Amino acid sequence: MTRAFADREFFNSLINNIDDIFGQVENVSSQMNPIFKTEQGKYLANNLADPLIKALTEIANKRPEDPVAFLANYLQTYLHERNPVEATKSSKTNSTATISTGSAMLRRTDRLQPSSNNSNITEDRIDEDHISNADDDEEEVFANLDDRDEHGQSMLHFACARSHRRGALMQLIEESNIDITYRDELYRTARDVSLQANQPSNAKDIDRYVLSLAAIGDVKPFEILSANGYDHIVDITDDNGMSIVDIAKERGHEELANFLQNLRTLEELREELHQMIRDGNIGRVREIVGGPNGKWLLRGKNYYGRTALHIAVLKENEEIVEHFVSVYPEVLKIGDNLERTPLHYAMGTNAVESLSRILIQKGAKRIMKDLKGRQPSYYFMNKADILRLQEEEEENR
Repeated sequence: MTRAFADREFFNSLINNIDDIFGQVENVSSQMNPIFKTEQGKYLANNLADPLIKALTEIANKRPEDPVAFLANYLQTYLHERNPVEATKSSKTNSTATISTGSAMLRRTDRLQPSSNNSNITEDRIDEDHISNADDDEEEVFANLDDRDEHGQSMLHFACARSHRRGALMQLIEESNIDITYRDELYRTARDVSLQANQPSNAKDIDRYVLSLAAIGDVKPFEILSANGYDHIVDITDDNGMSIVDIAKERGHEELANFLQNLRTLEELREELHQMIRDGNIGRVREIVGGPNGKWLLRGKNYYGRTALHIAVLKENEEIVEHFVSVYPEVLKIGDNLERTPLHYAMGTNAVESLSRILIQKGAKRIMKDLKGRQPSYYFMNKADILRLQEEEEENR
């Protein structure tokens, strides 16, 4: 019997008999510790059995590197799910509103401030103040890592797997400023998890949140949602079947309506850019990036949470990589679905020396950690994850 199988058998036995363990603990432990009496055992079973069974099942299935930390994180998430409003109020007093590039940009406290009246969708419309120019200090390096676990799942991912009263998730999102664009290691947003868990009402709550942003009328949140690759914006409707574009128009938000109407075109251009990188069509790549919204297109993530620079690194195209970081060096800081930067990717490729030199010269940080706590150098010795990503890009051609 292998160690892994033995561990799984142990966890299964523990999970299957946890009620008996709590309920009958008097028989085995009462002489060692007076707290373990029948009454106390029933109390533990009634109050802890459900979360512990679920937590131990997750640990047995996922086998995290640090099971104790995973258990603590899971129980904290369970607390948020049980009472999202009160738990969020409590957690907000102990946290700071950090700003990070890419998938954490919706945490900005000023995201709903009025924007300018420029109705054209140009690169000037994409706010540059979302890109952090801070020095590479410890606070910046670890800014993203408190929001999600090592598998890329946020509190919202866990909450979406269970049923809630109507409006609970929307309230949780609004009060915690949690980022609905986060994708886990399976490339799922919290909305995707809702549908996979057969909880369509949760997905509807997230849609209502997006619709509420449209009712306010600021373009900025939608620029961020779309740049982060969130793929359910223009297709959502309210309970009466009114589209998000029509809601914006009805409220007199012409700038937002214009942005939403042109969003499909932007997304298609982003996908064309990514495809041209895969095909090695350098001329077309330069043409797209040099046009309107070029910087938005470079920053924009796809379904896999990757930017154009991520893909260029995976394709080991030094000319394109150098062009991108020269045009828009801020993309060096943007992480993928697991917060791996382009330098993380470069270290796992065959062209590691040339690619890493280009990236580091333009400001890539060698100490930036991903969600698994790994610096770029980890992937120099452990290339399997990056090779798998290269295979995915090859399949997308």
